[in-house]
Parts: sequence; C-alpha cells; structure tokens
Amino acid sequence: MSKELYFYETHLHTAEASACSNCPGADYVQKYKETGFAGIFVTDHFFNGNSGVPRDLPWDQMVDIYCSGYENAKAAGDKIGLDVFFGLEVNFRGDEYLIYGPDKAWLKAHPDIMGWSHEKLREEVHKIGGAMIQAHPYRDRGYLEKIRVHAHHADAFEVHNSGNLPYCDQYGYQYAKQHGMMMTSGSDIHRVSDLEKNSYGGVCFTSKIESSKDYAGRIKSAKGIVPILGNEVVRDNSLAPEIGEGFYGFITYADRLIPNPNQEWTKPVCITNENGEEVDVNPADTIDWSKI
Repeated sequence: MSKELYFYETHLHTAEASACSNCPGADYVQKYKETGFAGIFVTDHFFNGNSGVPRDLPWDQMVDIYCSGYENAKAAGDKIGLDVFFGLEVNFRGDEYLIYGPDKAWLKAHPDIMGWSHEKLREEVHKIGGAMIQAHPYRDRGYLEKIRVHAHHADAFEVHNSGNLPYCDQYGYQYAKQHGMMMTSGSDIHRVSDLEKNSYGGVCFTSKIESSKDYAGRIKSAKGIVPILGNEVVRDNSLAPEIGEGFYGFITYADRLIPNPNQEWTKPVCITNENGEEVDVNPADTIDWSKI
C-alpha cells in the first residue's frame, strides 16, 4: 500500500462567480500548493444559488463569466504545478449539490438546466460519467426555510464541511455511515485566509486525479472510505492511516463524528424517500443510536 497521498480541495468559491466570495480564483493556488494539496476543484454557486453572475445576459455569456473563476485559477495553477478542476454547486430549495463532470461546453449546451428536477440533473450528469454529491446535507442555518436531506438523489454526502457547525457534520457522517453511502469532505472556502483557520477539508487518493470525471468515477466506484482525522496529514503523509486499493480518504475531525441525540435544531428537517417525497423527521430519529 502506498503512503504517498494526493490531497484535493473539493469545494471552493471564487469572486468571479460566487457572490459570497471576495477572492479571485488565481489567488488560491499558491497557498494550496504551499499547504501540500495536489489540486483543487472550483465549485462556484450556479445561477440558481448565490451566484455573482448577472442573470439578464445571454446564456452563453453567463456561462463564460461563471467559468472564469475556474479558468483563472487553472491558468495560475498550471504555472506552479497545482492541478485545478471544474465543478459547480447547484441549489434547489436550500439543498445544494456539488456536481463533478460537466464542463463549459456542456453547460452551454444545456440552457434548460435551470428547470431540471433532482432526478433529471442526476440522470444527465451520470450520462457523462459525472457525480452529484449533496453539499453539507444537515446544514442548520438562518437562511434556510427547512433542512432538506436528499440521500436518494446523491452519489455521496459531504460529511465534513468547514463552514458547518460540528453537529451538522456529526449527523451527516453518521447517516452516511449507517446507510453505506460514500462520503466526501471540503473546505467550502470563500477566501484564502480561511485556510489559516487550520480546519480545512478535502479528499485524498493514492494516485493523482486526471479530470473531474475521473474524480466522479472514483467516488462512485470506491470500495470504501477512510476518515483522516486532522489536516496535518496533508503535509506529512506518514501520519495517515493505510488506504487500500480502491479506497480513498477524507479529512474530518474528532468533534465531527459523534452526534448528540438531544441536539437542538433551529430549522425543521425532512428527508426525501426513494419516491422523491419529502418526509418531515425528528433529526435524532434518522440515526440508529445502537450503531454508534
């Protein structure tokens, strides 16, 4: 088993396309290279989310602006040897998804994407070998009307998100673990200074990722996953647990694993069943406490 690991940031926003970011795409790459990452995914908010792209432009022009944060980051990354890949973060009713596989040409060819359902989006993304991962599925935030957990529409859950409160990740991790779901981790970074908080996220593999579709395929076909506690492993791979062939690792932290059955939530929670119907639930009832 190899001890050489390649870490990737999977959730990153740029000022070019995300209204909530003040950091141009090119400004990230040097810091990630110095930190020890092999690459990053730019996943800006799409037009149905917190996008900074004007909505009154022709579709192709909107897509050009949307992709510019990624393109600027990639140009800078190519100069210093940091791989930069394209992704997007789409929003439905507060539930958001990290999409890997599409590119600019695909987006330009699908101006009807804004009207797609969860099922249609996943179907079309799968057609090109991509993946649809629910970002921060149990996120409890003031801007949300309701917490919507869509396990049946996701190829994986993002079970560590550096922008989450610990209990949100705890519930996401346990739900995914108990239901045999794949898991990912991401910083959800909006500015370079966020890396200084020393609680970033990411995933790692024993070989380099070649493309966004390659990443999607590895997530969907993985034999299993290995939690990596703490981010110091990015700089010192010798601290990492063994990652076997066909497995991958994801960064998380000890305080993000074990939930409290008496946790208080600020928003109601629903989980979508296999028929696509939202069912209101008590969050504690979504966890089998005998398995923790």
